[in-house]
Parts: sequence; structure tokens; C-alpha cells
Amino acid sequence: MITKWVKLCSVGKDFRPTDGDTAAVANAVRQGADLRRFSTYSPKLTGLVEETMTLQTTWVFDNEHVGGLATLRQPINCGLDFFNGPCIAYYIFHVAAPTCMAFVPLDGSPMDKATGNWVRVDNHSFDGDKAEWLSERYHWWGRNEWEEICAHDEDGNPSLGSWEEVHRAANDGCTLKVGIRNLWNHFTTPGETPLEHEVFIECSVQFAHVDAHFFGALTVPTFLVRPCTPMKFSNEDFAPGWLLVRTDGRIQHQTLDPSTLKWERTWTRHAIRWFAR
Repeated sequence: MITKWVKLCSVGKDFRPTDGDTAAVANAVRQGADLRRFSTYSPKLTGLVEETMTLQTTWVFDNEHVGGLATLRQPINCGLDFFNGPCIAYYIFHVAAPTCMAFVPLDGSPMDKATGNWVRVDNHSFDGDKAEWLSERYHWWGRNEWEEICAHDEDGNPSLGSWEEVHRAANDGCTLKVGIRNLWNHFTTPGETPLEHEVFIECSVQFAHVDAHFFGALTVPTFLVRPCTPMKFSNEDFAPGWLLVRTDGRIQHQTLDPSTLKWERTWTRHAIRWFAR
């Protein structure tokens, strides 16, 4: 039986809801739901195109500011061909605000129209002469088959379940997802008060440290960005990479600095919720 995706909200080109509301998306994300996004646009080359995509990272600030990140995508011309050379196209998709994007090269050559030494960041992707790419409508779909099995604070003290629950789920063949509280706070501009948020990322590899009594998991690729509402890139202040997430609250980041294309490794602590499917 094919699991049905549920349409949670539709918005027009002004990003105002035409069906449902953003709170429905926010509530689904808080419960660990996966998100898919539908849009339409009419490029001169082909006419009407309908596009659907799955978002590998989801995030929520409040009932209005919610959405997802596309983290595995290469830029493609309406699915007809690749363009811009080998690169990763990182997108911030906000239910109730415009799309923002950043291109990071994979071949060591600066991006076309780079905003710095290497990458290209565009918070106004479909303004002006790019209006043909502006969607007339967007649909947001959710699918929630996830069960929250463990929650703990930044020191690993559980309020729900335990690391053993995560261990058992992994040994039963379950896929895991983490909801990380305030993951992006270290990107907050100095002097600003950090905004409360939660970021959800699926895990790809798990490690049960049976004798040491903790559990760790590697996430799928994601990127870290400054927390703000509405979401957007702050120049080149973002960091693509992977996270190693542990039930003792520790998270190691292995991330790329877009301004230098150098890799960095850091540790932080966060409250984490663990989901299984």
C-alpha cells in the first residue's frame, strides 16, 4: 500500500495561503513529518512546468516561519539538462516567503557570477528578468510515519525514552531522524538574541556504543545557516556538511567554509529529539 502524502497548505505567488495554513505545516514538522513541495513556472523555453521535490532538512521557528532546505540538488534546467557546471545548489524554501539559493562549486572553479571568491548567493532568485521562474502557486505536502522515541537535553538527560530505545529501534531496522534544538545559533550575528528554532534531519548511519551507554548517528548532508525570520542567506555565512549526533547531547560538525572551500570540524551541544520509522 502506498502511503499518501497530505496537502497541508497552498500559497500563491505572494506567499499568502490560499488553502490550509502555515500552522498545519509547522505542526507537522514538529512531529517529524517529511515535506514535499510543488511549484509551477512558465519558462520561455518550454512553457508550463510543474516541479515537485523532497526536502532533506526541515525547520520551524513558529507557526508562520517554517519550511525546508534542499541539500542534495544539482542545478538543472527544468529537468532538461544540467547547467552551471558541477556544483551543489542549496535552497532555502520558506512556506510564507520567497526562495533563496546558493551555488557551491564541486570542480574547484569559481561559480559564474560568484558573490565572493567561490560561491554564488542569491536571496532574490526570481526578481526582475527572472520573473518567468516565479511560481503561480505552491503546494506543501507532508507525510508523517515517524514516532518520537527519545528526547534529551544538551547534556543527554532524557525527558522521554532513553538511548536504549534508540538502540532497539536501530536494531529493529528502523530509519532514524533527529530534531535538533537551536542548531544554527552559533551563526547568530554578534549582539543579536538567538531565535528559538528546531531543525530536523534524517540519519544515514547509526552506531550503538553498547559498553559506553550512548548512541550516535551520522546525518544525511545538510547545511547550517544563520537563524532569522524570514529565512535567507546572510552573505556567505552558511556551512554545508554533515553532523554526527549523539544521545549525550554532543554534535560534531564537519562543514565547508564557502568563502575558502576549506573543511572545518567543531563540537556543540544541543537538546535533541529522536524519531524512528
